[in-house]
Amino acid sequence: MVKKLKIGFDAKRLFHNRTGLGNYSRTLVRDLQRLYPEHEYHLFTPKISHDSEVLYFLDKEKFIIHTYNGKFGSFWRSRGVTKEINAVGMDIYHGLSHEIPLNSHSLDAKTVVTFHDLIFEYYPEQFGLLDRYIYKRKYRYAAKNADHIVAISESTKKDLNVLYKVNPSKVSVVYQSCHPAFYNTSKSPQSCEKYLLYVGSLIERKSFLLIVEAMANISKDKRVKVKVVGRGGLYADRIKLRISELSLGKYFEFLDHVDNEALLSIYDNAIAMVYPSIYEGFGIPLIESLYRDTPVITTTASSLPEAAGPGAIYIEPNDKIELTNAIMDIVSNHTLRNELTQKGKAYVSERYTDEITAKGMMEVYMKMVE
Repeated sequence: MVKKLKIGFDAKRLFHNRTGLGNYSRTLVRDLQRLYPEHEYHLFTPKISHDSEVLYFLDKEKFIIHTYNGKFGSFWRSRGVTKEINAVGMDIYHGLSHEIPLNSHSLDAKTVVTFHDLIFEYYPEQFGLLDRYIYKRKYRYAAKNADHIVAISESTKKDLNVLYKVNPSKVSVVYQSCHPAFYNTSKSPQSCEKYLLYVGSLIERKSFLLIVEAMANISKDKRVKVKVVGRGGLYADRIKLRISELSLGKYFEFLDHVDNEALLSIYDNAIAMVYPSIYEGFGIPLIESLYRDTPVITTTASSLPEAAGPGAIYIEPNDKIELTNAIMDIVSNHTLRNELTQKGKAYVSERYTDEITAKGMMEVYMKMVE
């Protein structure tokens, strides 16, 4: 008989982060509860929210929520929460985003931590001094003290070994899945508009300026629009300034606050996803794109070939000429697009599903309590 587990999660980002780490948390915890309802799921968070994205987790039949009503919620999450975890008798406590309580040695539960990436170690200049200090302290503590680590890619597992000297035997790779809406096989109505697509934050390591420079290299009669779903700060301002300097304004459309239904339609009608990032822990937009039968242009950097497999044209990072040629090839060659689409869809369907991710994570938990 399978042991009934009490599994606790650091749920701060599940309730309060609307993008990457929050999406990972919500998708994983939802799928674990749905596919393995025999276990007990506890969510630990300084406070909850009532946004539409998290209403599912307020169901008391599915989840037990533990909150903190006092001051200094961040301190409770980092240290004080251990008393409550012990009081309710957790078997497993899972930090979903690089951290576990800084006094985890006092926990009775086994600890698991998910590492998504180590971006700040490779590109420290892209982070503030205080952020770097906090990340370094929390990440290194978690890597050293967690009973087991889950990496979302082989690339991240390798980084943990290279940078933190983590023994590979302590790390399991469990790929993440994307929002279930992307698995839907029905397609959005076709649009006559031809465009390339970029989905993601507008930050320096994503190298969006490379797309702008590549578009300037393409003759006017062969250019197509680029739709951009994502936001940014100073780097986004630099992007828009450069677009203006090159008189390319009519070729770039910036979209904000796009819901899943609209995003599906945008994916479905795109010629290709262009994603010239120089470092990713995984690259969920590539998975989303391939599930929607939209091929990808990306780089050979970090985990990106692992994520997109045979569904992409690959370029070297920061290579403007290679990106220019890749864009012209994929726009003009319908046969190439079909080939990438078919191979890419088969690849992601065999690797990145709710069932595969939940099964992999549950196997980690079960091994820890044997």
